[in-house]
Amino acid sequence: MKKITFVLLSLLFASCNNYNSFDYPKTKTWKHGVYSKEDARKYEKVFDGLEVDVIFSIKKNNIFVGRVEADTSANVPLDVWLSKLEKPKKLRYWIDFKNLSEKNAAAACAVLDSLTEKYKIFDKVFVESRDIEALKIVKEEGYHVMYWVENINYWKKKINQTHKDSVLVCKIIREGIEELHPHAISCEYTMYPILCDSFPEQNIHFWHTPKKYTPENVEYTKMMCEDKRVKIVLVDYPNPVD
Repeated sequence: MKKITFVLLSLLFASCNNYNSFDYPKTKTWKHGVYSKEDARKYEKVFDGLEVDVIFSIKKNNIFVGRVEADTSANVPLDVWLSKLEKPKKLRYWIDFKNLSEKNAAAACAVLDSLTEKYKIFDKVFVESRDIEALKIVKEEGYHVMYWVENINYWKKKINQTHKDSVLVCKIIREGIEELHPHAISCEYTMYPILCDSFPEQNIHFWHTPKKYTPENVEYTKMMCEDKRVKIVLVDYPNPVD
């Protein structure tokens, strides 16, 4: 009886542990900011993972490539962007929703559902947002969610603190993690190694941008990639460096 109970508890724990469920590629450096259809086609041949910023338009009920609402006027739906890829199923995707909210998350997921089904990439997508309530909805739909966390410099300005900033910031981040239980957390490279040391149980993603392709920058990127706690590092380089 005790053995059966132990097995059941182990299975339950495994089902609740989201942290290792994403099938990460071998290379940790992914291409940052792939906005054009041409670049999507170009960099799929070079990188295993692509990052793209998107906007969900309620009026048009569609997801567009871009950083702000005005970008929807360029009329590059995510569907068109994906259609330019030769082998979309071979890639991984970091989709940064710039305007995801609790109000539009369900509608955005409905559109994303149609795209992930069309291109067979459902299990290869990370949905990133800073909105915890929105990510809860996305997570319920079965997607891997990435919790975008602020860095210390932002919180210094927001809470007007001059000391013990890292302790307070990590407390705020921990509260968000415990509420959402994301599959990963993401932040600017300046939060390395603080995030790794504070949240070793998490899959941690960084963006090492904007950085030029110099030996010094490449070495720093490689250093982060060598850390087992770091799963992805976004770069502006022409090719992976790990």
